[in-house]
Amino acid sequence: MAAILTGLTLYREKSTVRRFDLADEGDSIVFQIRSNRISLSLKSGPIDETVVVRGQNIPSTLRMASLVIEQFNRNPTIFSDESTSHLEWSEMWKPRVSSYEKQFISESWVSVHYEGGTVFTTNPSPQIDEMERMAMGGDISEDVIRTVCSNFHGSMDDIVVHHDSQTAVVFSPFKEYHRAAILERKGGKTGSFAASAFHPPKPAKPVRYSGFINFCADIIEALTLKVFLERIRVMVEENKVYGSSITPAHVAGAMGRKRDLMQFVQSYERANRVAYRPDRPEFF
Repeated sequence: MAAILTGLTLYREKSTVRRFDLADEGDSIVFQIRSNRISLSLKSGPIDETVVVRGQNIPSTLRMASLVIEQFNRNPTIFSDESTSHLEWSEMWKPRVSSYEKQFISESWVSVHYEGGTVFTTNPSPQIDEMERMAMGGDISEDVIRTVCSNFHGSMDDIVVHHDSQTAVVFSPFKEYHRAAILERKGGKTGSFAASAFHPPKPAKPVRYSGFINFCADIIEALTLKVFLERIRVMVEENKVYGSSITPAHVAGAMGRKRDLMQFVQSYERANRVAYRPDRPEFF
């Protein structure tokens, strides 16, 4: 039976726990977690699952969410019968990671959580594992974070918990098309645009939801690299690039990766009827 497509939202989250030290008249961070988080509602016939995907950056988080959706569509019992091992998830994930990310974004990671357990992760984190165990697929709240902190550090009265969650991408599947509303940071300001991919007339197959999510991941990564390369250009003009940690190889890698991403984006646009609102984002 075909899976039922539902909307999904990617949130940028930052969870911080501070402990105040009255003697030093200051405060110290007990722990801080920054990540992107998606709670997927996966439905097929009588099967109704909630799977959480986390990641260090938005494109990788979306690509892992796409992979999860693909695997669920092939086998809706993939999570409930635990038929797929951590190693198998690792093998499925490897082709989704670019050589640029492997070489220059070593801090990048993703994880998948089901019913409070960690199905797969590229960067084990006991704090994140415990947060997802407490949340059980639901929202992360300050109460959840406080409990996690107590579980790791014991009961503390002198702590302040802050959890910030911002919507970054919203996907909405409709009968005629898939739509994504995407937040874009440019020039120190935050804007937004929407991308839609329309299904072709029947009997042609509709646009795959997972493929559309990957397409949006490519768009977001290309725009991120545009900002990075623009920053490098300004640094060169102001003679500030020397002495920085950014190497010529890194810049060349970013330029090559952006070219690849633009080929992916343009190929998708040629293969599908894609519309942007208000306008197609400026990639150059």
